[in-house]
This record gives sequence, C-alpha cells and structure tokens, in this order.
Amino acid sequence: MSHYLAPVQMPRSGEAAFFSPLRWNRFPLLLWLLILCCGCQAPLHRVQIDHGAMGTRFRLTVFHRDRDSVEEAARRALVRIDQIEKACSDWDSSSELRNLCRSAPHPEPVAVSDDLIAVLALSVAISKASNGAFDPTVGSLVRLWRRCHKAGRLPRQHELDRARQGMGIDGMVIDVAGGTVQLLRKGIAVDLGGIAKGFAVAEAFKEMEMAGIRHLIVDGGGDLMLGDPPPGRDGWRIEIAASAFQESEIDRPLRLLVPGRGAIATSGDASRFIHVGDRRYSHILDPVTGVGIEGPHAATVFAADGATADALATAICVLEPAAAEQLISKFPGSSALLVNPLDGTVQVLGEIPATFIPSRTNSGEATFWSVP
Repeated sequence: MSHYLAPVQMPRSGEAAFFSPLRWNRFPLLLWLLILCCGCQAPLHRVQIDHGAMGTRFRLTVFHRDRDSVEEAARRALVRIDQIEKACSDWDSSSELRNLCRSAPHPEPVAVSDDLIAVLALSVAISKASNGAFDPTVGSLVRLWRRCHKAGRLPRQHELDRARQGMGIDGMVIDVAGGTVQLLRKGIAVDLGGIAKGFAVAEAFKEMEMAGIRHLIVDGGGDLMLGDPPPGRDGWRIEIAASAFQESEIDRPLRLLVPGRGAIATSGDASRFIHVGDRRYSHILDPVTGVGIEGPHAATVFAADGATADALATAICVLEPAAAEQLISKFPGSSALLVNPLDGTVQVLGEIPATFIPSRTNSGEATFWSVP
C-alpha cells in the first residue's frame, strides 16, 4: 500500500490575483518553499526485502519515499546480519564461536570480535539474572537433544551427564573492555541460539535508522524490532500465531496493537516439539534437567532491544510464572505475556506497551503482522 501526501490546492480562476507581486510580501519565503516542496514530494513506498540467515527468514519492511536509499540501507543491514551469524553461529562449524570453543581450554585470554563479546556478555548477565534458566553453555545438551529429537526419544542419563561436563558460565571469563574471552574448560560448548537472532535484528534496525529510515519493522523469524508505525496508522498490528498443539481447540491468534518503537520476541513450541509416549517436549531446554520443557508453552516479551527480548523469552518459558515475573522486574521497561495455548488464557507480567484487539474484530481495514 502506498500513502500519498494530500495535493496542494490550486487557486480557482477568480483567485489569480492572490499570487500577484503585491501580495508576495505577506508570506515568508520559507513558507512558499515548503508549499512548493510538499507539492513535489514523491509517494510513500512500501519496500519489503527478505534474507535467509541463522536458519530462518529475516524480513525488512519499510515505508519511505526513496526506494533507492532504502535498498542501499537494507544492503548494509543484511551485511550486519551475516556478520553476526558468522561470529555467533553454533550451526556453522567455521564460525568464530565454534572456533573459540574448539580451542578451549585457553591458557590466555583470546581476542574476539565486538559482536561476539557483546552477545556473550549479555548472555552471561541474563543467565545470572535468571538463576541459570537462560544458560549459554548448553551447547552440548542442545546437540544431544537434536540427535534424540530425530530419533524420537529422550536422552539417556549417561548421555546427559557427559553433555553437562563442560557447562557453567563460571567457565567463561569475559573482558568487555579488553575485547577478550577465556574459556576455562575443555569441551565447553556455547550456544547463542536464544539471543543472537534478537541481537542481529536490533543491529539491522540500527543500520536502517542511521540512514534516516524510521517507518520500518525488522523481523527475524518472530523476533521483531519496531520503528515508528506507517504514516496514518495508530500503531503496528501484531498477530501472534496460535499453538500447533493438536489437542487444542484454541486456534485463534493473539492480536495486539503496539504504538511503535521497541522489541518483541516470542518463544514457544508452536511448531518445534516432539511427542514421546503421551508427553510433549519443546525444543527449548531446561538447563537443570537437560530435557525439553513439557508444553505447550508460549511467551512474548517486550523490551527495549532485540537481544534482551529474545533471551528473556527463552528464559521465561523455562521458569514458573512467579519466577518469570521476578526476572522481568530486573529489566526496567520490559514486560511479558504468558499464553496457555490449551485454553487461550493470557497472563500479563508488567505493563505491556500494547493493547489487545478482540479476535472477532474484522481485520480487513488493517494488515496484521504475523509472528510464527
């Protein structure tokens, strides 16, 4: 959809004298220039650019008058996403993170990129704040769970014990000022899958804003950074998909109106889970048990930046509601929605920067941004 400025009204035939030189001095020159400029401005374009990275789809949606400047800024934003993936990926065996873990233990601190140290430092901070519900050292458990997921079984106790040997954030020494990391344990495996995507979304968003683009939304597979809403709209309309839990009769999405500016991250097991016997397990692991949390679960977090929202959403899925509320209170400006996909009930933690839109509302007037 394109939005246009209202055209400048031209005088009727009987009003031609209004523009005579005798009347010119009544209007400041600046005002005349503004009138002329408004009449010449280009229409507002909706530009959408997709990019595959980090095992998901990133989408940049922008409302702007200059399509060329949008595409140039988007190229820089996508480069940033790829840089962060190369630094923080657990899937890419040649990534900076995998090379760092492969060389552990380190007798001396190792210089790392700014991106990697920023994500590691925030990961440790959120791990401490959540009492370990978010743990970046679960890499070995994650790989074990992937293998068991494919086999359709739970990990065996001896497998869990072996995977836990390198765990613990006390095995990482991070010097942000010095730009170094020292991993103290052999076999430590750091997995930043619960935070790096949110960090990449936020960095891409920064690139776009530095180019003067403000009406935009950056989506990284459900991790969102919102700019100012499109002109003429009172906010972004966000639709969070219902759970894919087969026994659930609640299939209506959660619809929200978000006035603008901020990060939103949703974690849960709407599409990534396995059934073992009569129990359902999420891809989100409880670091204490080493097993996927039993679901269904869904948590949506609002925060100032994408990385914090991403990590908090992961941690909250592991925690009981009371502990989740305590965690949210440690991050001023953050809030969360806990959704029970079985009965559709929603628990609000903190003050969310959004209002609920009834499911029965006809959405024909406004497009909803769907979050998987």
